[in-house]
Amino acid sequence: MKENSLKEVGQWPWSREKVAELVAALFEREQISLLGMDTVFAEAEGDVLAQRWQRHQTRHPQLANIPPPPSGDEVFADTLKRYPVVMGYYFQTRKAAGDPDSSGGLPSPVSMTNPPAQLQQIAWPQPERYTGNLKLLQQAAAGGGFFDNPMVDDDGVFRRVPLLQRWQDGWYPSLPLAMFHQLLGQPAITAEIVQGGGQAQLEALDVGGFRIPVDGHGAVLVPYFGQRGHFDYIPAADVLAGRVKAGRLNGAVAILGSSAPGLLDLRATPVQSVYPGPEINLSVLAGLLQQNFRSAPPWVFGAEFMALLSLGLVMTWLYPKLSALPLFSGSLVLLAAWVGGNLWAWQQGWLLPLASGLVLLIGLMLLHLLFNLWRESREKSWVTQCFGQYVPPELVEDMMDKPEALGLEGEERELTVLFSDVRGFTSFSEKIPPAQLTTVMNRLLSPLTRAIHDHRGTIDKYMGDAIMAFWGAPLRDTDHARHALEGAFAMQKALHDINREFTAEGLPALAMGIGLNSGPMNVGNMGSNFRMAYTVLGDNVNLGSRIEGLTKPYGVSILVSETTAALVPDWSYRQVDKVRVKGRSQPVWILEPLGPSNSLTATQQQQLQQHQAALQAYHQGQFAEAQHIFAALYEQDSHNKLAAIYLERAQHYLSTPPAADWDGVWTHTEK
Repeated sequence: MKENSLKEVGQWPWSREKVAELVAALFEREQISLLGMDTVFAEAEGDVLAQRWQRHQTRHPQLANIPPPPSGDEVFADTLKRYPVVMGYYFQTRKAAGDPDSSGGLPSPVSMTNPPAQLQQIAWPQPERYTGNLKLLQQAAAGGGFFDNPMVDDDGVFRRVPLLQRWQDGWYPSLPLAMFHQLLGQPAITAEIVQGGGQAQLEALDVGGFRIPVDGHGAVLVPYFGQRGHFDYIPAADVLAGRVKAGRLNGAVAILGSSAPGLLDLRATPVQSVYPGPEINLSVLAGLLQQNFRSAPPWVFGAEFMALLSLGLVMTWLYPKLSALPLFSGSLVLLAAWVGGNLWAWQQGWLLPLASGLVLLIGLMLLHLLFNLWRESREKSWVTQCFGQYVPPELVEDMMDKPEALGLEGEERELTVLFSDVRGFTSFSEKIPPAQLTTVMNRLLSPLTRAIHDHRGTIDKYMGDAIMAFWGAPLRDTDHARHALEGAFAMQKALHDINREFTAEGLPALAMGIGLNSGPMNVGNMGSNFRMAYTVLGDNVNLGSRIEGLTKPYGVSILVSETTAALVPDWSYRQVDKVRVKGRSQPVWILEPLGPSNSLTATQQQQLQQHQAALQAYHQGQFAEAQHIFAALYEQDSHNKLAAIYLERAQHYLSTPPAADWDGVWTHTEK
């Protein structure tokens, strides 16, 4: 009954005559084929008309032998006899203290073809009491079915409903099954029971040749068609008043019930929190008629176990190898596959578990994401600990931002190596008390280290007052030669600033030689089982050390190899010499970097051109021409030690000409 029917006809319960009139109108005028009653008529109606007839007989004795008119229950029962009506009643799973005994009448149980001993092995719902319709009404009806649900989930949601309940030694159908049973002519029902693991397992019910898959308790998953309103709702008042469109209900199967909130026949369902109880029964009945129930196949538990085990093993093996983004993306793919497979199975009529896979996938994803976070945090701490003393903090941050560029294993790369050595530090330290030497060393090395760090250099080691550093590792740097040159100039500037402090304190100023070389070197963690160091090795490293050792005899502060100069072509260089260093047979040009080409003054450019002309004449064996130009350069700057060296060499070769195969290479026999 809807709210408008209650307003028009009156509050429920209506008189039995009114209900009988409604039933007759549904079958006679609307031509429905079957009616189910989603309500129970458990108590006799107080017949006001019979009481009035008795009072009338008292006042008129001549009417004493005329029987009273039939009661409302009798009128209703007489109507029920004429039409196929399935009455509703309800069982009560647990009988509480103070509850009355069962009341009313039950319909006949359904006929089961299975042996009773086999049926008794199944865990059917077994209520402790029932409330049925008046026996007069139940006996007049074509059948009956329960509309209670003893299998409501713990959250109060109607998901499953039993089709049969066992009462004493009989099996009684639900209202939808009783109506379906009536439509099929009340055939015998067969329970499909299989033996597995020594136990009987109920899988389906066969009703007149229609196979209905059920769970082990004889319940089905309600095949909801959507939110309330999927089925036609016809107000009872419209049926009584004849306002229903002609033919609208012709041949229909109907259930008489209430959707009015005041009558409390509302339930919580997966599709809607407030759902009319009669529509749940209609959904089950529609599922029976259309045979569209979803069920869990017998193999579902084994398949679920194997699927979860496989997923868990794959994720446990694969996820630790992935970073956060691939891990998250892979989890989304697996989640989509799991949900998609579940939806596909749903379309096939199979009910497969969904939550277990989602919990496993999401749980392992979150676990490994947290593990990745912890691992990255640990790696960052380790990298900071390992490299914080060698490289600048911003470079450590770059390592963490670009871990793919970080290489700690031994490998060959093109790098630039720098060696620096403070000249005269031994005599300098003799003038300082031993207790202050550590402080002075820190004052000296700290700004030099800062100059290297500021230009993306990596400190390899300190060797007393000497420093070894390199560029291009652990992070790759395509401009390693340029950054190394800039770092070398910054170191000389830092030393100049330190010398101002030292001279102000009465200490002598220091000089420093720096040598640079670029080329393939082996870089990585090297050492022993007891101590490791991140360092560089190779012939080009040794050459860098030899070049630094040549800064003093040539009277320059910075020397670079020809390979380093070639990598920074926009700088200007003064060619110093083509030399063969100790321990190396291959000659190499060494050059003095003067700075970016656009920063040179006109005088510097002129002197550079003169020097290049003099050096070219020298290597062509034109020693007199070379001597003349170098002499002019020395006159311009008496501190030009390089010009003095070549003046001496030119004079020597003028008096003692070199051999015919002379190649201009000067061989150094000392480091």
